[in-house]
Amino acid sequence: IVDSVGCGDSFVAAIAYGFIHNLPMVNTLAIANAVGAATAMGCGAGRNVASLEKVLHILKSPNLNEDDEFWTEILEKKVVDQEVTRLSNIVMNGNRNHLNFVPFDKVASELLTKFEFPQTVENVPT
Repeated sequence: IVDSVGCGDSFVAAIAYGFIHNLPMVNTLAIANAVGAATAMGCGAGRNVASLEKVLHILKSPNLNEDDEFWTEILEKKVVDQEVTRLSNIVMNGNRNHLNFVPFDKVASELLTKFEFPQTVENVPT
């Protein structure tokens, strides 16, 4: 983290983007988290907010903290009655005790197809 100025605004802007484009909730939160994190890599607000390049880098190289013990303890205590959706590096798609695992690779690949554009090279006659 270089500077947290603008991170919340960037996060909320990405939430709005996901809502406007009807992205699934987990995809919206993943992109919002990546945009907020990318903004924290710059200094100050304005021109230093998240760049597409930084966001794509974060989506391509996740550093998810797997904390199964925490979630197991919370869910066993019946603190949460609703289903909790969790991005995970674990290759598991499905439910376990109110915990819905969604593979990060699946979400990232869906998001990357929306934001990665093929580089076109044109030769301009001189």
